[in-house]
Amino acid sequence: MLKVKASLKPSTIQGIGLFANEKILKGTTTWLYDPRFDISFDPKDVEQMLPEQQELIKRCSYLSMISGKYIFSIDDSRFTNHSKKTYNIDPVIFPGESEPRGVARRDIEVGEELLDNYCLFDATDQKSGEKYLET
Repeated sequence: MLKVKASLKPSTIQGIGLFANEKILKGTTTWLYDPRFDISFDPKDVEQMLPEQQELIKRCSYLSMISGKYIFSIDDSRFTNHSKKTYNIDPVIFPGESEPRGVARRDIEVGEELLDNYCLFDATDQKSGEKYLET
Protein backbone atom coordinates (compact mmCIF):
# COMPACT_ATOMS: atom_id res chain seq x y z
CA MET A 1 0.00 0.00 0.00
CA LEU A 2 1.24 3.42 -0.94
CA LYS A 3 2.29 5.30 2.21
CA VAL A 4 3.06 8.75 0.75
CA LYS A 5 1.02 11.35 -1.09
CA ALA A 6 1.47 10.84 -4.82
CA SER A 7 -0.47 11.15 -8.05
CA LEU A 8 -0.48 9.75 -11.55
CA LYS A 9 0.90 11.79 -14.45
CA PRO A 10 2.36 11.12 -17.88
CA SER A 11 5.89 9.75 -17.55
CA THR A 12 8.87 10.30 -19.82
CA ILE A 13 9.97 6.78 -18.88
CA GLN A 14 6.86 4.73 -19.62
CA GLY A 15 3.21 5.69 -20.08
CA ILE A 16 1.86 6.78 -16.72
CA GLY A 17 4.07 7.23 -13.68
CA LEU A 18 3.68 7.92 -9.97
CA PHE A 19 4.83 11.38 -8.84
CA ALA A 20 5.43 12.76 -5.35
CA ASN A 21 2.85 15.25 -4.08
CA GLU A 22 4.98 15.97 -1.02
CA LYS A 23 8.68 16.06 -0.19
CA ILE A 24 9.69 12.54 0.82
CA LEU A 25 12.70 12.38 3.10
CA LYS A 26 15.42 9.76 2.77
CA GLY A 27 14.45 6.67 4.79
CA THR A 28 10.69 7.24 4.52
CA THR A 29 8.58 4.17 3.81
CA THR A 30 6.85 4.83 0.49
CA TRP A 31 5.19 1.41 0.11
CA LEU A 32 4.30 -1.34 2.56
CA TYR A 33 2.73 -4.72 1.79
CA ASP A 34 -0.84 -4.74 3.08
CA PRO A 35 -2.97 -7.78 2.17
CA ARG A 36 -6.05 -5.51 2.03
CA PHE A 37 -4.49 -3.56 -0.88
CA ASP A 38 -1.87 -5.96 -2.23
CA ILE A 39 -3.13 -9.30 -3.50
CA SER A 40 -0.75 -12.25 -3.61
CA PHE A 41 -1.14 -15.02 -6.20
CA ASP A 42 0.61 -18.36 -6.23
CA PRO A 43 2.22 -18.86 -9.66
CA LYS A 44 0.45 -22.24 -9.95
CA ASP A 45 -2.90 -20.47 -9.55
CA VAL A 46 -1.92 -17.88 -12.18
CA GLU A 47 -1.16 -20.69 -14.64
CA GLN A 48 -4.78 -21.84 -14.27
CA MET A 49 -6.24 -18.40 -15.07
CA LEU A 50 -7.57 -17.26 -18.42
CA PRO A 51 -4.84 -15.90 -20.73
CA GLU A 52 -5.98 -12.27 -20.32
CA GLN A 53 -5.91 -12.65 -16.52
CA GLN A 54 -2.41 -14.16 -16.64
CA GLU A 55 -1.24 -11.29 -18.84
CA LEU A 56 -2.62 -8.71 -16.40
CA ILE A 57 -0.98 -10.35 -13.39
CA LYS A 58 2.37 -10.74 -15.14
CA ARG A 59 2.33 -7.17 -16.51
CA CYS A 60 1.07 -5.33 -13.43
CA SER A 61 2.58 -7.27 -10.54
CA TYR A 62 5.98 -8.48 -9.44
CA LEU A 63 7.17 -11.99 -8.66
CA SER A 64 8.50 -11.72 -5.13
CA MET A 65 12.01 -12.99 -4.49
CA ILE A 66 10.97 -13.61 -0.89
CA SER A 67 7.55 -15.30 -1.04
CA GLY A 68 7.72 -16.61 -4.61
CA LYS A 69 4.24 -15.16 -5.20
CA TYR A 70 2.99 -12.52 -7.58
CA ILE A 71 2.19 -9.33 -5.66
CA PHE A 72 -0.48 -7.19 -7.30
CA SER A 73 -1.13 -3.77 -5.76
CA ILE A 74 -4.61 -2.41 -6.29
CA ASP A 75 -3.67 1.17 -5.41
CA ASP A 76 -1.66 3.64 -7.50
CA SER A 77 1.66 2.18 -6.37
CA ARG A 78 1.35 -0.23 -9.31
CA PHE A 79 2.27 2.70 -11.59
CA THR A 80 5.76 3.06 -10.11
CA ASN A 81 8.12 2.83 -13.08
CA HIS A 82 11.59 1.27 -13.35
CA SER A 83 15.00 2.87 -13.59
CA LYS A 84 18.25 0.99 -13.16
CA LYS A 85 20.30 4.18 -13.00
CA THR A 86 18.14 6.80 -11.29
CA TYR A 87 15.80 4.85 -9.01
CA ASN A 88 14.94 6.62 -5.78
CA ILE A 89 13.22 3.81 -3.87
CA ASP A 90 15.03 0.82 -2.37
CA PRO A 91 13.41 -2.48 -1.39
CA VAL A 92 14.23 -3.02 2.30
CA ILE A 93 13.44 -6.16 4.26
CA PHE A 94 12.13 -5.52 7.78
CA PRO A 95 12.06 -8.35 10.34
CA GLY A 96 8.67 -10.04 10.55
CA GLU A 97 7.32 -8.59 7.31
CA SER A 98 6.46 -10.86 4.38
CA GLU A 99 7.59 -8.46 1.63
CA PRO A 100 10.24 -5.75 1.41
CA ARG A 101 9.12 -2.18 1.97
CA GLY A 102 9.75 0.57 -0.51
CA VAL A 103 12.02 3.09 1.22
CA ALA A 104 13.24 6.42 -0.16
CA ARG A 105 16.97 6.03 -0.85
CA ARG A 106 17.39 9.83 -0.92
CA ASP A 107 15.19 12.90 -0.52
CA ILE A 108 12.53 12.98 -3.24
CA GLU A 109 11.20 16.37 -4.26
CA VAL A 110 7.59 17.37 -4.95
CA GLY A 111 6.78 16.56 -8.59
CA GLU A 112 9.56 13.98 -8.93
CA GLU A 113 8.68 10.57 -10.32
CA LEU A 114 8.93 7.65 -7.88
CA LEU A 115 11.16 4.98 -9.40
CA ASP A 116 12.07 1.42 -8.42
CA ASN A 117 14.81 -0.81 -9.74
CA TYR A 118 12.61 -3.82 -10.51
CA CYS A 119 15.63 -6.14 -10.68
CA LEU A 120 16.18 -5.76 -6.93
CA PHE A 121 12.88 -7.39 -5.89
CA ASP A 122 11.20 -8.97 -8.94
CA ALA A 123 12.44 -12.49 -9.68
CA THR A 124 11.17 -12.34 -13.26
CA ASP A 125 12.87 -9.03 -14.04
CA GLN A 126 16.10 -10.07 -12.33
CA LYS A 127 16.49 -12.86 -14.90
CA SER A 128 14.91 -11.03 -17.83
CA GLY A 129 16.85 -9.61 -20.73
CA GLU A 130 14.19 -7.01 -21.49
CA LYS A 131 15.73 -3.86 -22.96
CA TYR A 132 13.79 -1.45 -20.72
CA LEU A 133 15.46 -2.94 -17.63
CA GLU A 134 18.82 -1.56 -18.76
CA THR A 135 17.81 2.10 -18.40
